[in-house]
Amino acid sequence: MAITESNLVLNMPFDEADGSTVAHDYSSNRYDATLSGAKFLLGQQGNYIHFDGGSCAEIAKDILTISSRWTVIAWVKPTLLVDGIKRHVGLFCNTDQLYGSRVIWIDAATNSWTLMVIRKRGTTVSISTNYESVGSIELPGELTGFSILQDIYSSEYAYADLDEVQLYNEVLSDEEIKEVVSQQLTNNTTGDIKISYYINGENFESYGVRVSASTGVIDHPKMKAPTSVDWPDYNGKVIDLSDKRFEEREINLSCWIKASGKMDFANKLNKFYEIFQQDGTQRLLIGIHPRKPLVYEVYCEDGIAVSKRWHNDIMIGTFSLKLKEPDPIKRVVRHQKQGTTGTELTIGFKTEKMTDIYWGDGTSDKDVYGDHTGYNVLHHTYTEDGIYYVIIGGIIDELENFTTNGIIIWNKL
Repeated sequence: MAITESNLVLNMPFDEADGSTVAHDYSSNRYDATLSGAKFLLGQQGNYIHFDGGSCAEIAKDILTISSRWTVIAWVKPTLLVDGIKRHVGLFCNTDQLYGSRVIWIDAATNSWTLMVIRKRGTTVSISTNYESVGSIELPGELTGFSILQDIYSSEYAYADLDEVQLYNEVLSDEEIKEVVSQQLTNNTTGDIKISYYINGENFESYGVRVSASTGVIDHPKMKAPTSVDWPDYNGKVIDLSDKRFEEREINLSCWIKASGKMDFANKLNKFYEIFQQDGTQRLLIGIHPRKPLVYEVYCEDGIAVSKRWHNDIMIGTFSLKLKEPDPIKRVVRHQKQGTTGTELTIGFKTEKMTDIYWGDGTSDKDVYGDHTGYNVLHHTYTEDGIYYVIIGGIIDELENFTTNGIIIWNKL
């Protein structure tokens, strides 16, 4: 069978900032882990979680029926202890039979990342590292538990780093595993990757529009002119630089359209511009990372002036799309609905300042303020399956007691 999003039971990239007490599950199940002592460290491919022998990350829910079929994919890096003795890594399986436990020890490189894949099919549990088979365990009874462990007996927990852990409720083929790992590396790469642009959920390219360059997307907005007093008998001015406020964000996208002729060119351009003639703001999403895109609520104040030459066959025209974002400082929350899971998102906070919430499904609540904690927490219901990016725009620094059952991907953008 083809592996789908519904087969992904657990997805922990461990990209949280150090100091976070939660490791988020990016699957629709949201089996988040509570941390005790573990740290998030910066690696070459995003962050990873570090365990020092006395720390752990615990999920207080039953995730999977382990007697069924499943696959675990994880990047593991054992740490060399101060005694200098190299420890092995093992796959331990326990069953419902007396003396029914089994273990396979592997020689994982110390202080180097190893791709570990564990698959259970029927009564067989197999393990491979870096796409090479290491061995398998034939279970004498029903599997009741399994773990990746080290031959360290002075601590209950491991001395190791962990990254990009994924659990599937199906046995993945070698080709599917390579596809998953390729996507992980693409997600975390620090090199050049293709950046995608979306407007109201539609890729620019579906309108025939490509973006060759952009400005203003991560620039800090210009500060509003502060209150000042120019005393004639003093040098300079007295300027109030407390509680700084900022002007609209200005985004400039250098675009081009390729069409098969004059009519095709005109139709594509008109269809694209009609988006910005709708009431309210439109959702601009820039896919720099599949879990942490840049998102904006924007409007187009200027028209679109195209530089072109008319042809009866292939036509290419260039134009500059100038967009403005009224709420330039914001917090972004990710929420996923799949089936009956994730139907409702909650957001709670206290503030005396007007705050706008864009729920990511085309709806918004404007001028929200006051106490929205406890019984007054804000609720929003989603009817369609998908991933939603919620923007909370306003004076973000003055939001008190902020809570959500979503995932904060940008605390301040």
